[in-house]
Amino acid sequence: MRVFIFGIGGTGARVLRSLTMLLASGVKIDQTALTVVPIVIDTDAHNGDTSRTRDVLRNYYTIRKNFVNKTANSQSGSFFNTEIRSFKRLDDSAADSADLDVQFNFQNQDNTFANFINYNGLSQDNKDLIELLYNDSVNQFPELHLNLSVGFKGNPNIGSVVFNDLKHSEQFKNLESGFTANDRIFIVSSIFGGTGSSGFPTLVKLIRTSTNNNLAHTKIGAVTVMPYFNVDSNEKSAINSAIFDTKTKAALSFYAGDSHINSINALYYIADNNQPGSLPNVEGGVEQINNAHVIEMLSATSIIDFLNTEDVVLETPRCLEFGSETDGAPFTISHFTNETKEKYIKPLVRFAYATKIATDFIPTLSSETFYGPKELDIANALGMQGEYNKLIDFFNGFKTWSATEMANANNGRVFSSFNFDGNDHVNGLINGKTIEAGYIDKGLSKKKIAGKLTSFEVALPKDLPVGEKYLTMLYQTAGFCLDEFGQLP
Repeated sequence: MRVFIFGIGGTGARVLRSLTMLLASGVKIDQTALTVVPIVIDTDAHNGDTSRTRDVLRNYYTIRKNFVNKTANSQSGSFFNTEIRSFKRLDDSAADSADLDVQFNFQNQDNTFANFINYNGLSQDNKDLIELLYNDSVNQFPELHLNLSVGFKGNPNIGSVVFNDLKHSEQFKNLESGFTANDRIFIVSSIFGGTGSSGFPTLVKLIRTSTNNNLAHTKIGAVTVMPYFNVDSNEKSAINSAIFDTKTKAALSFYAGDSHINSINALYYIADNNQPGSLPNVEGGVEQINNAHVIEMLSATSIIDFLNTEDVVLETPRCLEFGSETDGAPFTISHFTNETKEKYIKPLVRFAYATKIATDFIPTLSSETFYGPKELDIANALGMQGEYNKLIDFFNGFKTWSATEMANANNGRVFSSFNFDGNDHVNGLINGKTIEAGYIDKGLSKKKIAGKLTSFEVALPKDLPVGEKYLTMLYQTAGFCLDEFGQLP
């Protein structure tokens, strides 16, 4: 099965980044042959969030290609076990990560809105009508002269017009021509800005009215992300978080009466009204790089839930919300339900152990494993310097995503999960519970972990490719740490 996941706007890109972290951790998906096709839709082609997500996806692709058995699938017990493919390269011809192009390009995206609708070519009567509908004043937020290259700046009335043009794009035509009965669609969008709230219903309409019967009747899942952060107040910016709730209510009112939205098989809603901090007010471009947020991670779990839901259940459209065991600020692992911990948090904890071992322990070992003592020696032993560096970059990116960005107080609700400090043990890696260490038993010490690395490596088949052996050894050792840790907080 293939699932085409459309991430609309900045929120869509950030949820795709969180999904990539979940897939890297080995979250189980009940599909033996699953291919994820991530697609970012945003007129802001140089958006920093989009660029960062694209880089993470490309690293994932390279790591899976070089460190994972080619027969691995979403049910395998390993990291990076779900296949990711480029929208433009759905066959096996992708040569390297550069082929993993995730952006769905708009036509004429460098134009103003007036140029996009050919305002100057309209009759005077039509010009007068357009000026009634769209602001053409000389103030700082004229809608007609909005530069589409930086997005819609919270104007869904403009976004809906631009998004409707997607049906003429080469990419949408390719989607229509190649979509099969076994494929699914999932759409990620926010509802309190301009890009997501306009792009979501327009994309659903294009899918449901497609000339390809498979596409028109496919199972569609979607997560609608309602307000979960604030931005700094700035009179010179068109983005104003004080009206996020008003925009959300207006969009929900429209969605309620839209027949195409009501045909969605599984519609997930999520929001967070705990928003004590605020993010920088950046309207778009390379400078728009928001810290990861726990709401984005939880939004990504809705994609996994959709994929794990059988077709017969999806025959009747349904709406779902995410629920935690208790409220909390900061939010910790202990606030999740047992079901969430088992499905999503345990794999992330295992990946956190692997991250600590790979980045801080293995490069400092000498005789304990055949990979030491220096990082360069490890890469040489693996025979792939660049690929190894991308794996380490991914692990370090996971540290930043999980322990730094989501724990940033400016985000709103802080999610405090992992603590990667500590030079010779991982006893306090999981916030909320510490492994007891006595005078004799040092708990999960670097020495004990080094011994497990060696024992697992020795037990692996001698002819196993060295990259696969390295990642398998990490997976097994991290699993040992998870077992030693015991019940999550």
